[in-house]
Amino acid sequence: MIVTKRDSWAMGLVLAATAAFAAPAQANLVTNGSFETADFSGWITTGDSLFNGVQCPGADDSVFAGACSAYFGSGTDSGITQTINVGGAGKTWNLSFAFQPDGAIPSSFSVMFGGQTLLSLTTPAAGGYMLYEFSGLTTGETMTLAFNFVDPVGFLFLDAVSVTAVPEPATMAMMGMGLAGLFVSRRRLRKTA
Repeated sequence: MIVTKRDSWAMGLVLAATAAFAAPAQANLVTNGSFETADFSGWITTGDSLFNGVQCPGADDSVFAGACSAYFGSGTDSGITQTINVGGAGKTWNLSFAFQPDGAIPSSFSVMFGGQTLLSLTTPAAGGYMLYEFSGLTTGETMTLAFNFVDPVGFLFLDAVSVTAVPEPATMAMMGMGLAGLFVSRRRLRKTA
């Protein structure tokens, strides 16, 4: 088979288009995941929320990304929840968030998604932000994300909450094969002309 400069350019275009479809940007399904609205818009607060809130000091040690972060300092169990449309059961999801504990005794932090506890910490050691990442399969059209906190003598910080749906590999492969088929049929039409 002889590949002309024009054919190699067209083949490169098909490969580039296939690669672009194979790795699309994944949209964050969480509303106000970085708290940049300066409040809990999109979230439902639970429990004693008297000492919970959102601060926007700009870039400092209490913010992981952007200008704002959420803080929690309640003496009893409190938190935030959000019901997320994940698009149906059996799809892969990725959850990530940044959490900063203050080391206060007592304190606790837990995360649940779709009714499953993903993380439960009792008196987490003080330190800077830690990025946590989890993956799993969706269980329905929607799933509830819940963060729970207790810290009566200080504050725990949360930022950069993100849930993304991972594209199905079969769909991406079919798109790539369709583009390759278009290239082959175009090439055959040129040969017969």
